[in-house]
Amino acid sequence: MNYLAGVDEAGLGPILGPLVVGGVTMAGPEGTAPWRLLQRHVSKLKYVKGKVRVADSKKVNQGNHGLLRLEETALVFWTALHGEPPSSLQEWLVKLGHDLEPLQRCPWYEDLSLALPLHADRDWISLTGELVARALRRGECELLDIAVRAVDVEEWNVLIADTDNKSKAHFHAYAEVLGLLLRGLFPRVQKDDSCHLVADRCGGRSHYKSDLERLCPDSKVRMLKEIKGVSSYNLQQQDGDVTVTFAERAEDRAFPTALASCCAKYLRELMVECINRWFQARVPDLKPTAGYYVDGHRFLTDVEPQIAALALPRHRLVRVR
Repeated sequence: MNYLAGVDEAGLGPILGPLVVGGVTMAGPEGTAPWRLLQRHVSKLKYVKGKVRVADSKKVNQGNHGLLRLEETALVFWTALHGEPPSSLQEWLVKLGHDLEPLQRCPWYEDLSLALPLHADRDWISLTGELVARALRRGECELLDIAVRAVDVEEWNVLIADTDNKSKAHFHAYAEVLGLLLRGLFPRVQKDDSCHLVADRCGGRSHYKSDLERLCPDSKVRMLKEIKGVSSYNLQQQDGDVTVTFAERAEDRAFPTALASCCAKYLRELMVECINRWFQARVPDLKPTAGYYVDGHRFLTDVEPQIAALALPRHRLVRVR
């Protein structure tokens, strides 16, 4: 059996909204290429009508219909795994295993009843999800897990305070999903199996051996290569081993990494939508924001009177870095 997994994040650069890390695990016969196996329902290089696009989320989420395309991708594969799409953001967060209490300390997240899908047709999502699930079964492949973890602003600011280092805070968030996937893989992987987890690089970091040793203390970690753009390691346990690669443009290299990118970006977009809706209900003619540096500061200037009047918790809204 061949196991392939991927990890990617969305939202490292903005000053508003969460950093979200996604992870996906798949299994199938050796030599199976998911993009080829699913080509009747999935495209890679460009959007094709009637298909979902699995690629770097920045490429999927482009143009006037970008969020629709992103939503179709994330929810079709969630449906392929779980049988139906979630009906609301709150339901999806609960099924993803999020603790809602810390989120709902933020006024803009008190109501997470945002109906899903936002833009896509629910019946089309359900049908296409079932078709993708059938195509996977015909190819003797399985979608094993979709994990998506949102690190909201307050938690991110605590990580920065604890580490005084954005790179360390970033990897701490990354490691939660990475560890979850690895803990799910090791009981499955046997000596004759092949297992490769491909993660997008964490910023400019190129050395991960000590991080992987702390993350997987029961594994013997061996560095395979650390060259420009690619760092690979072998994690050995008694019954099998996993190769973990951190690479630039990992979404182009591995299908699960591209799908993880889309799922992470989709959850971030939903949570930023909550922020925009909450403030727009209180500030007339407020232009929405994606939360990135320049426009994020424009948004904060526009809502500053509301922040002051309601004594809103800035440490839960604005990242310190």
